[in-house]
Amino acid sequence: MSSAAPLPPMAPGALPLVGHSLAYRGDPLSFLLSLAARGPLVGMRLGPIDAYLLREPDDIERVLVTEHRRFWKDRMTRGLGRVLGDGLLTSEGDIWLRHRRLLAPAFHRERIAAYGNDMALAAERFALSLQPREVRDLHRDMMRLTLNIVAKALFDSDVDDRAADVARAINFVTDRFGDGLITLYPWVERLPLPDHRRLRDAIATLDDVLLGIVRERRARPRGGSDLLSMLLAAEDDAGRGLSDREMRDELMTLFLAGHETTALALSFAFVLLGRNPDIEARLCAEIDAVLGQDLPTTDTLARLPYARAVVLETLRLYPPAYAIGREAIEDLTLCGYRIPRGTQLWMAQYVNHRDARYFPEPERFLPDRWLGGLERALPRFAYYPFGGGPRICIGNQFSLLEATIVLATILRRFRVRLLDSSPLALDPLITLRPRGPIVVAYEPAPPPERELLRPAVSPS
Repeated sequence: MSSAAPLPPMAPGALPLVGHSLAYRGDPLSFLLSLAARGPLVGMRLGPIDAYLLREPDDIERVLVTEHRRFWKDRMTRGLGRVLGDGLLTSEGDIWLRHRRLLAPAFHRERIAAYGNDMALAAERFALSLQPREVRDLHRDMMRLTLNIVAKALFDSDVDDRAADVARAINFVTDRFGDGLITLYPWVERLPLPDHRRLRDAIATLDDVLLGIVRERRARPRGGSDLLSMLLAAEDDAGRGLSDREMRDELMTLFLAGHETTALALSFAFVLLGRNPDIEARLCAEIDAVLGQDLPTTDTLARLPYARAVVLETLRLYPPAYAIGREAIEDLTLCGYRIPRGTQLWMAQYVNHRDARYFPEPERFLPDRWLGGLERALPRFAYYPFGGGPRICIGNQFSLLEATIVLATILRRFRVRLLDSSPLALDPLITLRPRGPIVVAYEPAPPPERELLRPAVSPS
């Protein structure tokens, strides 16, 4: 690193002690967009830490891929270790590498494809349970549905009877860690405040559900193709499997990340379709033509290109993982600036996915943009809803498959009608969430489009 290189610029407007915290907390997404407009690497002061937003795809690739060994997860992400332990999201070094290798076979493309039937049957059960025109919270529905899918497909377990407890616990954990206060000021967690006791109770609830699944599965004979069976049987080169604590940490990571992010993507997709009836009509026509009376399968998805384009465009506009971070573990130079060891670097998918250089009319919902080979033409990190490099989300193919299958399954029977025309309010916490309920009614699909029979395989 050249000692003559300057430090990256800091955005104006920092206040004593709190820096840009007030402006950031007031509207995080707009603040990140304003940083990106100032240059390829611009900083913000958030209380006791400085963080720098990296904008250009080539520079992001350098951090996440070509020079990834010079970085580890940022301070905010490492703070999630108090919930996730040493799971794939938060661990580093040899621990991360060992766990990644043990988990990788369960996420092989062929293994993921086998989960498609469980996904479709769970979505069909949900659709058959709906009362036409009943007023409901879309996000809550999608959270419960994807919770059941991840429990069945990954753990071969049914947690529907604990779904409400799990939802409350996840919401509370997300809220407490999403505002960054505990991460920026860890000593706050030691104060005898009611919310801190509730946080411990929420984590205990999640532990109880997951460890209950593990105990139940350990009591069964060995075998099975779900993730938990594979983890119980997996051994590294030294013949060691995962300890109970390691198992808990990985299951907690997959359980939380594996259902909330897809639930968010589905919620946003239905909102976008509800506000763009022409796109919804085109998608439903494709689903009708390809599926007829059948449930979608992994094999039929290749004949649903518009459904996939709708999912990709939803992830562009509303990526559930809206930003990721790294910390430099050695001195280096980036974008012509001096980056000292310990510097926090942020990369925001929400920002990059709205770059008009790569996405004309970036605020418009235009699934057609993905039908002409755009994925191959884009710079590698102009679009990266699942991150990238060695630390790319291990469940990315599972999530894409699940979102497309659930979307197609529900639209065979229902249209999701928004009952609130106000702009969608967002809460960028750990993930990008809707602020408050998304109030909808499920309207039966028009009779001329289908006369559906029950699926050949009973969803019960």
